[in-house]
Amino acid sequence: MTKIFFRGLLIMFALVNALLAQPTTPTVYVNEKFHLVELARSQRATLRYDLRPIGGEHLKVKLYRHDQTLDQEPLKEWLFHGQAGRERISLEGLPLAVYTMVAYCSDESGQALAYAAPFIHLEYGGWRAWEAFKPPVETVEGKPEGFEEVEAATKISNRDVGIGVIPPAVVIKPGQTATFKANFRNMEAEPLKWKLVGEGKLKAIEDGAYLYTAPAEQLGTKLFRVEVQSTAHPDLQGGATILVTNASQEQLNNL
Repeated sequence: MTKIFFRGLLIMFALVNALLAQPTTPTVYVNEKFHLVELARSQRATLRYDLRPIGGEHLKVKLYRHDQTLDQEPLKEWLFHGQAGRERISLEGLPLAVYTMVAYCSDESGQALAYAAPFIHLEYGGWRAWEAFKPPVETVEGKPEGFEEVEAATKISNRDVGIGVIPPAVVIKPGQTATFKANFRNMEAEPLKWKLVGEGKLKAIEDGAYLYTAPAEQLGTKLFRVEVQSTAHPDLQGGATILVTNASQEQLNNL
């Protein structure tokens, strides 16, 4: 009887703790994407949220530069009222850069009532958002080498051409790999220079593809970048974003 009594107490304490535990804000989407979102200059975005699973009625959203810490003043912030909604937001007036969006269920004044939803990383300006990107020192084995100086073979300023990387963004775990290929828009394929900004390994494989291998051990979530540049037309550049996280696959599937 004593064992049953104490076991009942343990179960009761566990239930009480579960009821008192602070909930987590459900995933928030920007343009129906999460984790990594690409926005063109001056493009407005649609933020979608649903707080009904945790009984919330207000959503606080804060925007930071990628190199800011969350105890610093956000660059922009919004407060939305309602259990669920689709809200239009704009980054107009901000420079092209990489930003982190933090959203959490709050009270009417914006005070947090739940843990934040999974952070959203915004590339405002596409690949050009990364022009000023400087990876944290602890994420880089050595200083990334810049592209070599090359001379343009022909003028392309009046042609709608471009290069990019497919896929433009991936989310993987430490030690996993991702394969990237170049994409040429309205132009013939031509030699490219590939560059990795951040930690990990990038090597050429068959059919002009490149294989990225994430660091085997990592704490938290980090952003890296694969970039390409045309050797004949140095103004043509593109890139892809890599988000490496040690969240479990189950957590990623539930986002």
